[in-house]
Amino acid sequence: MHILSVALIAILAITLSACGDVSNSQPLNKLVDVTTFSYQPATRIMDYPGRVQARYQTELSFQVEGRLIERLVEVGDVVQKGELIALLDAKDYALSNESYSNKKKAAEADLQRAQRDLARAKELRQKKFIGQSELDKAINIERAAYAELNVMKAEYAQRVNQHGYTQLLAPADGVVISLSKEVGDVVKAGAAIAMFAWKDGWEFVTAVAEKEINQLSTGQSVSVTLWAYDDKKYAASVREISPSSNFNSPSYKVKLSFKEQPNGVKLGMTGHALFALKEKRMGLLPTSAIVMKDGQKVVMTVDATTKQVHAQEVILGEPLADHVSIVNGLKDGQWVVIAGANKIEDGHTVRVLTDE
Repeated sequence: MHILSVALIAILAITLSACGDVSNSQPLNKLVDVTTFSYQPATRIMDYPGRVQARYQTELSFQVEGRLIERLVEVGDVVQKGELIALLDAKDYALSNESYSNKKKAAEADLQRAQRDLARAKELRQKKFIGQSELDKAINIERAAYAELNVMKAEYAQRVNQHGYTQLLAPADGVVISLSKEVGDVVKAGAAIAMFAWKDGWEFVTAVAEKEINQLSTGQSVSVTLWAYDDKKYAASVREISPSSNFNSPSYKVKLSFKEQPNGVKLGMTGHALFALKEKRMGLLPTSAIVMKDGQKVVMTVDATTKQVHAQEVILGEPLADHVSIVNGLKDGQWVVIAGANKIEDGHTVRVLTDE
């Protein structure tokens, strides 16, 4: 009886051991989550920082020299076209005006006298009281007086203009962005008094990396965002692309023209230029779908009918947040494992979460 019990226990242990081996060699199908893959037309956004600048900036200067006696603007002042910016001492120019005015009047009197003498000489010549040489002399005197008057008129007009040039006026509506002279300074003709930014034609200036500059073209539409107004997007277009790169960095200056002058925007405001670039079709997958197999980046696809797994090598594009772009390697409509891909192998049969 004791021997029989021992034998039964041994047989039972062998049986249980065999059953355990069978269960370990045939694991239950793992549960995975899948998505239906598809390619879509792709648009990539290039984001580059920049700042608002005036397209037209002018150095304001006097056309004559003199002592600066008044400056009526400060940096940041908004001025209208024709508004007075600064004044030079005009006393010398006023005296010069008076002097040439008197010279002009004298020339006018000389011409009138020469014309009277010429009329009288013609009359005397007709009566043969004088010879032809006397008449020719009167004609030459009248012509010289006429020429002298024209010279004096030109000189006087020039002096009047120079007197007017002692007033520096704004050439257009705009903003004073810098000043370089103070009251009391003696300035030469053409010396910069202020830097002036025209109101019209403000633009956004950025620098684009050399590896992406060839993807831009003049006239291309762009969106601009500014830190001061981060809830707005301003429509712009590429106006100019620098033909040479920046000496200090491998980038190219790009100037963007606003479609409309933005209200409330100030010169120097910073923001970002957003270039939308159309690329070849691509598909997006979560980063969890990508696994490494034998040094290759693959995804695990699932046959919709048999539920069998197949490792598929793919070509990746640019990463987009928590997704990766797939450029090639998959077909539209394929099931791709997006959760549990690292726990299954090529050839496994799985259970799909969407079927459960």
